[in-house]
Order: sequence, then C-alpha cells, then structure tokens
Amino acid sequence: MLKKLLIVVGVVVVVVGFLLTKDYDSPELGQRLLDEVGKATGVTMTATGFRFNLFQGVELDHVTASSSTPGRELDFTLDQLVFEHRIAPLLSGTVAIDRVVLDHPQFELVETPSEAEPAAEADSAETTSSGDVATTPTDGEGVLALEVRQILVRDGSVVMRNSESGSETRLEGLDFTMENLQFDPTAESLAAISAEGELTIAQINLDTVALSELESRFRLASSVFDLSELVFTTTHGEFAANANVDFNPIPFNYTMTATGDPLDLNGMVGATEGFGPANVQLDADGEGADTRDVGATGGLKLAAGVFPDVDVFSGIDQALGKQVVVGAPYEATELSFVLENNVIRLAPFRFTSEFARLDLDGTISLLGPIDLGLSVATPREGIVIEGATATVLDVLSDDAGWVPVPMSITGTMEKAKVRPDAKELMAQAGRGAKREVKEAATEALGDALGGLLGGRRKKN
Repeated sequence: MLKKLLIVVGVVVVVVGFLLTKDYDSPELGQRLLDEVGKATGVTMTATGFRFNLFQGVELDHVTASSSTPGRELDFTLDQLVFEHRIAPLLSGTVAIDRVVLDHPQFELVETPSEAEPAAEADSAETTSSGDVATTPTDGEGVLALEVRQILVRDGSVVMRNSESGSETRLEGLDFTMENLQFDPTAESLAAISAEGELTIAQINLDTVALSELESRFRLASSVFDLSELVFTTTHGEFAANANVDFNPIPFNYTMTATGDPLDLNGMVGATEGFGPANVQLDADGEGADTRDVGATGGLKLAAGVFPDVDVFSGIDQALGKQVVVGAPYEATELSFVLENNVIRLAPFRFTSEFARLDLDGTISLLGPIDLGLSVATPREGIVIEGATATVLDVLSDDAGWVPVPMSITGTMEKAKVRPDAKELMAQAGRGAKREVKEAATEALGDALGGLLGGRRKKN
C-alpha cells in the first residue's frame, strides 16, 4: 500500500512539475495584462500572440500600441514584448513584474501644434512611492494590481514629426533602461510615469545636424526628461552636455548647455590640417523636430596654428596678388556667435599673423552658403589688386606701411568666392586722400602762422 502511494505521489509531482514549466497560450491573461498597463499609462495596446509560463512570465508577439492627446499622436510596434514576473504576488491578485523587455520597438510621434490645447498645470502632489517598484492600486474585484521594477528597450527607433511643417527627427539604435518606476493613476500617457535610468542612441538625424554615440543618465517626471552626463559625437568633435526635454507643450521643447572639446575646425572648412584645436561652448534651446526652431549663443576659442590651404584663405592671397595667409602661423583667437533659423552669425573677430591681420564677421548657413565681410591688412609692398592703382594703395597705407583691403566672401566653405570690395576700396582711398589734403593744408597753415608770429616777434 505504501509503495503504491509513493508511486502516486511521484506521478503527481512529475505532472505538476510538467504543468508548471509548460508554456500556455493565454490570450485572455495577456490582454488583461495589457489592459492594466493601459490603465496605468494611457496607452492602448494589443498583440496577436500570447504565451504564459508560470515561472518565466508572459510573452506577447507583434504588439501594437497607440496614445492620443490633443495635438499629439503616438504609435509604436514591436516584434516581442516580454513581462518577467514573480509568482507569489499572483496569488493575491498582483502582477509583479521584475522586468519588461521591448525588443526592436518602432515609435512614431506626430505633433500637430494647431490642434493642441493649453497645457494644464502639473499636479503638485507626489506619486506614491514603494521603493524601486511602480504600482497601481486595485479599484474593484477581479482587477489586477500592477507592479513594475524595470523596463528595457532594445534596439529601438523613434521618429518625431511635425505634421504641419513636415520636418522630422530620427533616432536609431535606442537602448533604454528605466528603473525606480512610479505610476500616477490620475495622469495619462508619459505624464503617468516617473523613473530614472540610462540610455544610449547610435544615431540622431535632424534636418541639418547628425549626432552619434549618444549616452546619458536621465530622470523622468511629469513628462520632462532631465539628461545629465550627456555625451555625444558630431562629425567634427565630441560634446559633453546637460539637457532638458519637456513633452508637456506642443511641440515639445528643449534646452541644452554643451561643450565641444576638441572641435575639429579643419574638417569644418574642408582642410586636413592647419588650424589648432578648438573649444566651443554654447547654450541652446528649441522646440519640435525642425532645426530652424533651434536658437543658440556661444563662444569659440581657437588655439594657435597655421592658416590651412582652403578656398577662403587661398582666395585672399589671390586677391592681394601675393601670399601672406596660406601656411602662415596665426595667434590664438576667440569669437562669439548666435545661431538662428539654421544660420550662424559671427560677431566681429580677428586673426593676427606676422604679415596679415584678418577682421571678419558675417553669416554661415548650416545649409551651406556663407556671406562674410573681411578686411585684410598687410604690408603695402607686393600688393597687386585688379582695378586699384598704385596711387590708391599708397593713399591707403598707414604710418606702418600696411594697407587695409576690404573683401567679401561668398559661396560655401568648400567653394568660397573671395573678391576685393572695389567700391569700398575707392571710398577708403577717397577718405584717405581728403585726410592727406586736410593734413597738408593744416600743416601749411601752421607753417604760415608760425612764420607770421615769428616775424612779429622779430620786429619787437
């Protein structure tokens, strides 16, 4: 009898063990879980496949989700969504999720500013915290409570688009870890979640700028991301920054303080060498996906180096008829700038070398065109400028024998067009001639008065 009982118990253990480790198709439980997530976040979710394992959790295939608020539509799809749970809380009606994994999600955020409503003030009441666990309270019999410890996004992509302007920003290779989650059941969508974590992004493509290898820690609260220890790479250098992205207004807005060090100025002008290393600091703000709405102010410090052989500087030498710029060492310099509507406006600044002083200002478009004003001062000897006679150049010479030559620079950095400003050159010459005549007349009058007074003194 005892032997038969042991056999029965053994069989039962094997059967129960098999049942506990078996995967079950459970669309009802899976959809119920998605419904609870939707209640917590305001995001409607569906899936075509559900698998449940008592020990491992729930896997959902081909998940689609959407969230809609005035002026903003969010949709995303992903191949697989995994909920890794703990067993014991299920007995009390709580779905306790250790980790939510989103594999290869594709997010699309479309903003229509004209349809947005005025943003309501954020609720000042803090969400209830339970350590590193996010919770939603049960509100009736048969309703599951939800707890989440961690959310992982693997190899995601994001498109943020303005439906009115057609501009968009694309993020590729998004890896995202969100921890210490809290849910506010009274809020909707992103505003319902507060958390902290880390993210990496392989590539961000804007209209005129590309960023890569972005890494940052973040804090999320009330639909605002605070990004600290942010680092990213551009075509011409690495940056360290602090940024803030606020999804409450429509379009979303952002601010950033960044430092680029070193910045490759040679690459920016199409040279391989010449300029010394540069350091740039800037404060930027903007809204939405359009880089035309980015504004920034900043300053650049350029270490000493030599003028590279590029069109901008070789064109100056050609206009002067002698080589005084390309290959010449220059002293360290600084400049300030303002960015607005994809155009950088340079405040007046100076390059100084042994045989030339270059005073520049003007604009550089992120789309390519440049429009710079330039005055080059260099020793009079050897200058040959088309349309300017030797007499004109002589009149323009200062006491040290240097001649200031006004020029304009247009085209692009790679194909710059440098032209002497003949009109301004003749105007300067005219002013110089008048000054010489005036000085000569003043000197002659002084001599005459001196002679007259001297003669009177002699008679006395």
